[in-house]
Amino acid sequence: MLFLTQSAAVYGIDALVVDIEVNLQPVKGEADSSPVVLIVGLPDTAIRESRERIRAAITNSSFFFPFHKTTINLAPADVRKEGASFDLPIALGILGANGDLGTGESLQNTLSVGELSLDGRVRPVRGALSIALTARENGIKNLLIPEENATEAAVVSGVDVYPIKDLRRAVELCRDIQNGLVTKISPLKLDIAAMKSIDNHYRVDFAEVRGQQSTKRALEIASAGGHNILMM
Repeated sequence: MLFLTQSAAVYGIDALVVDIEVNLQPVKGEADSSPVVLIVGLPDTAIRESRERIRAAITNSSFFFPFHKTTINLAPADVRKEGASFDLPIALGILGANGDLGTGESLQNTLSVGELSLDGRVRPVRGALSIALTARENGIKNLLIPEENATEAAVVSGVDVYPIKDLRRAVELCRDIQNGLVTKISPLKLDIAAMKSIDNHYRVDFAEVRGQQSTKRALEIASAGGHNILMM
């Protein structure tokens, strides 16, 4: 069976929608052999290693990992994919192909990202804001994202951002979406106007430092980009 999910790859400050196609093919003697999982579409080492993370996460979340030859295609195939953020959408694709998400051959109008731990918990990823903007630009309504990244992504209007704690919660949400039901998990909503009205006041200010323009600029750049800095 073939099932389609969507995710996103981050390149700098931009993101690209990636279609994840999962195909399950029965093989002879499947009961006596380990499941074969092939990932194609220019994956890096972190994505190739995700096979073991995903298998453990699915099993430890009380779902069945199919004893089939599983082929996973990351499209477009000519663009290199990097990082562990594809764990969650690949796992959802496998479960969808196995019939655990309900009827249908694709996860409708939904984009998901997240690294999976072996027990099924969803770890944070980078580029949440870029991913949310790309989802909106492509008309994708639902965004499943790790809890730690949800506030950053929810700044973008026009996209329903669902904080995901673990694989089981993601599956429950996808079942509701697939069946057209009211989701048990509410999307995160931020009051942007209230956030902008907050008066942030600090006891110290760069304006109190005379000169040192190069040093102050370096600190501003490091702070804006979330980089480390060593002052000697």
